This record gives sequence, C-alpha cells and structure tokens, in this order.
Amino acid sequence: MPISRILLITLLISSIIVAAVFYNLESDHSEDETPGSVTESAPSPKPEAAPSPTAPPLSMDEDSLSPNEMADDDQIEKEQVAEAMTQLGSSNDEERIEAVEQLGAYPSPETEATLGQLLTTDANAEVRNAAALSLGSLDEPSDATIAALMSALEDQNEDVRFSALSTLEDFMLGLEEDAPNHQRIQDGLKLKAASRSVPEDLKESINEVLKDQENVAVPEAEPDN
Repeated sequence: MPISRILLITLLISSIIVAAVFYNLESDHSEDETPGSVTESAPSPKPEAAPSPTAPPLSMDEDSLSPNEMADDDQIEKEQVAEAMTQLGSSNDEERIEAVEQLGAYPSPETEATLGQLLTTDANAEVRNAAALSLGSLDEPSDATIAALMSALEDQNEDVRFSALSTLEDFMLGLEEDAPNHQRIQDGLKLKAASRSVPEDLKESINEVLKDQENVAVPEAEPDN
C-alpha cells in the first residue's frame, strides 16, 4: 500500500478520535448544566397557621339538656340545698346569711317555706332581711309567703320592712292585674297603709307603690289629633 494512502488513513482515524473526544467533553459539560444536576436548596418551611379561635361554649337551657345532664343538675341542686339547710344551724351569722341567700338561688316549695319561717321567727335582723330579699326569686308566691311578707312590714328593723315591701312590689309587677295574688297583695298593702302599727315613712312608700300600680293599670290616653 502506498505510503500516501497509509498517511491519509492515519489522518482520518486521528480526526475521528479527536472529534469523539470533543463530543464526549461537550456531553459532560451539558450534563453538568442540566436542572437535575443542580443542587436544589431546601424549601423554606411554611409558616404555621394561626390557631383558629375556640368557639365559646353554647348556652344550654333545660330543653337542650340530656336526661343524664338534667339528673346531674338535680343532684347538684339537692346537695346545695341540703348544705344550706345544715349551714342555717351555724353559730356564725355570716354563714347563716349565706345559707339564706343560697336557698333563694334554688326556689322550691321546700326552700320557700324555710325562708318564710326565717322571715317571721329568726332573731337576727340581717337573716330576716336576707330572707325577705331571697323570697323575691319566686315566680308565684304562696299565700303563706305573702302573709309572711305582710307581717314583715311591721318588723322592728327598718331594712327588713323595706325589703319586704320591695319583694311584694316585685311580685305585683310580675303578675297580671287580674291574678289572685296581685289583688291579694294590693289589698294587703292598702290595709298596711292605713294601719297605725306601720311607721309613717313606710306608709309613704306603700302609697307610692300603690300609686305606681294604678298608673300601670290605667293606659295612657291617646292625644287628640
């Protein structure tokens, strides 16, 4: 084979080798620049969401209570009343007054009878006064309670007298005008207002209560056009 042909073949093979080397170098450089080869930075942590405000507890009335919850409430009431009844025998007057107020928080025929008895017979004026005020928690007073409050209008203690009048007035405001108890209280106050055993300042207050009741009963006349 002529030498020129050999040289030509050698040159051709060298060119192919050089081209292959350059191609490999170019491929390596391209792979280094691909997104997959770039070191990804760690994603920044997301800020924690603010906790949602806790919804306030729903107010529950007796209609929405389950039988078990109603039974628990009844049991608590019985325990509170029993505790107050026991505390009435305390030698500490402040504790006895607290017991009276606690009984007023649980109106029932039992607590009403106890408060009425305290109002008429207890030796401590502050206890009697607390009883007169606590009886105001009743929706519909019994005849005995009305009688006890009427008697308290002649109590030796001024606070007791005015507390009894305040409770009687509250009863009248909460009753229909034609309700039996409303008429009974109104008639009783009229008698006390004319009684000599009732202090004059209390008589004035009784008359003001009766006058207010008359104004409530009589509707205002409509102005003439």
